[in-house]
Amino acid sequence: MTDSVRLLRLLQITDSGFPTGAFAFSHGLEGLYERGVVANERHVAEFIAIHLGEGFAGIECPAMVHSWRLARRGDLAALIAMDRFIDACKPVTAFRSGSTRTGRSLLESAAGLLSGPILDGYRGHVRAGAAAGHHAVAFGVTMETAAIDEETAALALGAGFAGGLAAAAVRLGIIGQGAAQRLLASSHPAILAAVARGQQTSREEMGAFMPAVDIAGLRQPHLSGRIFAS
Repeated sequence: MTDSVRLLRLLQITDSGFPTGAFAFSHGLEGLYERGVVANERHVAEFIAIHLGEGFAGIECPAMVHSWRLARRGDLAALIAMDRFIDACKPVTAFRSGSTRTGRSLLESAAGLLSGPILDGYRGHVRAGAAAGHHAVAFGVTMETAAIDEETAALALGAGFAGGLAAAAVRLGIIGQGAAQRLLASSHPAILAAVARGQQTSREEMGAFMPAVDIAGLRQPHLSGRIFAS
């Protein structure tokens, strides 16, 4: 597989039009906006920074990295164990559900594009209900099968994560498209730092502390007229 083919495959899978359903989740932003905690561009920038520095650097990125490495080693049993571990790392139902719904959609959408022993085996376990199918795990397996190197996959995951948060802020009417692009550009150093940390984080060190975001996630099902599932 040439570098050009790998790049095209990466761009396709990480494009916002790739059907994963990620647009349905605000990761706590809607709840914080509803309570007036996040109300302007500066607040959204802080929200993205917290997510990148805690949730992404502490859980999502290392989970993706470990999953990529396990897929490279062909260790399906350890991959499923990682999936179960991520389930325990997400005590808030809205966030846990969002992660699995997005991950399962990624696996199914990639089914017609990619195939390999570990990806197919993991997808089979998810379909059978023997694995949760968390997005970070599914992304790592998918990227390794697509021959995307570990660091590039981590950067792509981080960029997509930040982009989703900015897009949610636009849909809520907190910021406009121009502000979203400014925030994404300014988030690049945080993404690089989070990826560097995530590549060095052991499973035992994984975790995040975002109490305000978690509380917003707990309140999400009770919001009136909500447009996001988390």
